[in-house]
Amino acid sequence: MLAASVVLAPATLQAQEEAADAPADQADEARRPGRLLRLRLPITGSADASFRSIVQRTKSRLLADYDGEDRPVIVIEFAPLADGDGFGQGTDFERAFSLARYLTSDQLSGIKTVAFIPRTIKGHGVLVALACEEIAMAPTAELGEAGIDEDPTRPIEPAVIEAYRQIARARRTAPEAVAIGLVDRSTEVLEVETEADIEYVERKDLEKIERDETVIRTTPLFASGSMGIFTAREGRMFGAVKYVVEDRESLANLLRLDSDALAEDAGLVADWRPMFYTIEGPITAKTPGRVRRLVDGAIDDQGANWIGLRIKSSGGSSTYAVDLASYVASLGNDQRRSVSYVSEEASGVSALVALSADQLVMGHGATLGGGEPEQLDEGMMLSLRDSIRESLAPNTPHTWSLLMAMVDPNLEVYRYTNTQTGAEQLFCEDEAAEQADADDWRQGDQVTIPGEVLRLDGDEAMSLGVATHVVDNVEELNQIYGFESTPREVQTTWSLELAEALASPGVTVLLLVIAFAGIYFELHTPGLGIGGFVAAVALLLFFWSKALNGTADWLEVLLFVGGVVAILMEIFVLPGVGIFGLGGALMVVASLVLAGQHRLIPRSPAEFAELQTSLAVVATAGALMVVAALLLRRYLPSIPILNDMMLAGPEGEELAELNYRESLAEYSHLVGKQGVTTTPLMPSGRAEIDGELVDVIADGLIDRGATVEVVSARGSRVEVREVKA
Repeated sequence: MLAASVVLAPATLQAQEEAADAPADQADEARRPGRLLRLRLPITGSADASFRSIVQRTKSRLLADYDGEDRPVIVIEFAPLADGDGFGQGTDFERAFSLARYLTSDQLSGIKTVAFIPRTIKGHGVLVALACEEIAMAPTAELGEAGIDEDPTRPIEPAVIEAYRQIARARRTAPEAVAIGLVDRSTEVLEVETEADIEYVERKDLEKIERDETVIRTTPLFASGSMGIFTAREGRMFGAVKYVVEDRESLANLLRLDSDALAEDAGLVADWRPMFYTIEGPITAKTPGRVRRLVDGAIDDQGANWIGLRIKSSGGSSTYAVDLASYVASLGNDQRRSVSYVSEEASGVSALVALSADQLVMGHGATLGGGEPEQLDEGMMLSLRDSIRESLAPNTPHTWSLLMAMVDPNLEVYRYTNTQTGAEQLFCEDEAAEQADADDWRQGDQVTIPGEVLRLDGDEAMSLGVATHVVDNVEELNQIYGFESTPREVQTTWSLELAEALASPGVTVLLLVIAFAGIYFELHTPGLGIGGFVAAVALLLFFWSKALNGTADWLEVLLFVGGVVAILMEIFVLPGVGIFGLGGALMVVASLVLAGQHRLIPRSPAEFAELQTSLAVVATAGALMVVAALLLRRYLPSIPILNDMMLAGPEGEELAELNYRESLAEYSHLVGKQGVTTTPLMPSGRAEIDGELVDVIADGLIDRGATVEVVSARGSRVEVREVKA
């Protein structure tokens, strides 16, 4: 803020405002062409180059058919993003300086540039505003603290200070000392009244002025130790701000522009590479993953930067609608725009998706919202409200009250007007009370009907500021965005269709049974590898299809692999323990169940239904595995060719001879003798006794390498006990 406010007399301020308003009284034929361009803050990456091309293209259009005396106007509206403090911090100095030099260059001769600051701006975006010929600010906006992103423990780089000095000197929008005071906290700026004029100087230049002129009064403007920042009316006092305006329409009148001249021309914003994708039918568990893959593919492969979502949906699951809406809200950035197009219907929870895009285009007879609301209990509704309020709404152009009104029939939403700025918003009473300037908002008409979710047609949505444009057909949409033809439609790929087919419950069961049969065959034909290969392919297809379907990730894969490793350890490394075998089996089952559902812990009815389907699939596959094992055990040895590959047990005379020899096993001569265990006894295992490797059993757990003594021997059963040292 100003270190000491210099308050002008009411008559003086009124005279300034009347002077600024004077052009609005001139005849309509004196009006000149103009365009509004929105500059998003912070300016990073290649945003400066992109905006320069937009400005250049706008200049060419404005000058193409104009031969009037007054220069056409380009109004640059500074639009800080909502993240962080929302003041535009984070702008890269080099990018801002590059854009500022362009705005002060001869390339824009014949064009008048006006910076419009509807909200507070901080950071190096201030430099771009100073590079415009005139500045217009809303009454509640502030401009300053340009060096807020610089290291406060180090002096501002001389090159940065010189850049602000250079732009101020070239444009003279603000006094040179004021421009320096906005970025350098070590600079004290003074307002000096002399016999001749009022000047704004740095403290170090005061002595020269006192030597050359008679100083009447000296007032600190920006104190040393803090960066300068000023309001619209304070900026008017020292000439930095030309207009104090409430909205675009007021600014258009002051600049002698047509009332619709400051509506953003979407066709000028960028060199669009557009695409369309149609979301049709209810929003289900598959919808978010499918939209994400196809849209991301178009962005990565074709460089699409205008993402059109044609929505024809009657609703669906709120859980998956919020997931999809969150993705749509993340699409827009400095170089890309998302647009929802509702030509017929986006009712129920599909309205959340439509409202999450940067812009909403509707047909005159189209419907947004309405329909039968999803039946949710109180806890689920509160959970949905928290998701919309905290995660979704901050990334959309709309209030959380509007979004919730599309799904909660008991929410009352009103039209509120800000008494200070004239801005209008749709709030419920809770959200209105949350506003920082809550006392300035006045409640108006209720827009919801008690007991019903909010339903708007195209014209109603336009009048409430919900829709950006209302059109009769897609050809009108093409004209708005400057498209020569309707954007191409992104189609589902064969790989996605294959993945969705493989992820269906029936095919999933089949893949699991094939994998089990392959493992069974491999265990009975060691070294051949056919069964192992078939099992590996079946499992690969299973997890690939689930991953593309959005239900499987690394967690499920790691659980499955870990479970298999644990089972193998039980069989080959630690036989008889049981812990690894049981734990491994549970891990495998858990991985298969989780691979069939989107949420780790289900909360909504749709998620519980998905869990039931996943459990049913795994249970059915398990039952069929048992049947397959019995059939393979019974018929596989008799199948030609395959039976020659299998390990077969002894039969006929060989089996009889083996049984006879085992019946003669006699270990009574080992009673009382000692030996050493060669495997852990848990409680069974092996031990070397009197030079023989014998299967033994103990009355407890005995470690490998322990000394044991044979206490009894009956046939082939040899019992031992540990001999303590």
